[in-house]
Amino acid sequence: MAISNEQLRFAFLSPEMRCYFGKKFPAVPAGELDIRIEEALKFLNIADHCSGSIPVTTEIDDIWHFWILETREYMKLCSRLQGREYIHHVSNAYAQCLASSEPLVQNTIAQDIGVLATYVLNYGPFEEDRVKYWLLATHLTEQCGMTVRDLNEWLISR
Repeated sequence: MAISNEQLRFAFLSPEMRCYFGKKFPAVPAGELDIRIEEALKFLNIADHCSGSIPVTTEIDDIWHFWILETREYMKLCSRLQGREYIHHVSNAYAQCLASSEPLVQNTIAQDIGVLATYVLNYGPFEEDRVKYWLLATHLTEQCGMTVRDLNEWLISR
């Protein structure tokens, strides 16, 4: 059974953190901000399936960055997510500065498809207003001509 957006917010988003995000993103309408928070939570909850670059847009990454700044809340969140471990964030710029740095790992198409399929399995089909936050889903719908319905049917069959 898929986890609804309401269940996701109830399980992981305190009223204080919702207020905080409202203050950090005052120009973003409340409904749109809720969508971004929900998509960030979905990403973080399936992040253990991601081994390379993150599969979400800057808007979702920004939510993650601001959550990290509230360290106690972020640690509490990580302990309750699927992997139950602290999710570290390393920017590409910092990774390039590490003396022992190996080349940045890029996801394979199979990995990115797997992340989208995991999304559908856990949260149900992509909704029209949420595809734009997932890089491969956006590519498939905007560049390859898939409809959101086609995308969902293809991912469900995986």
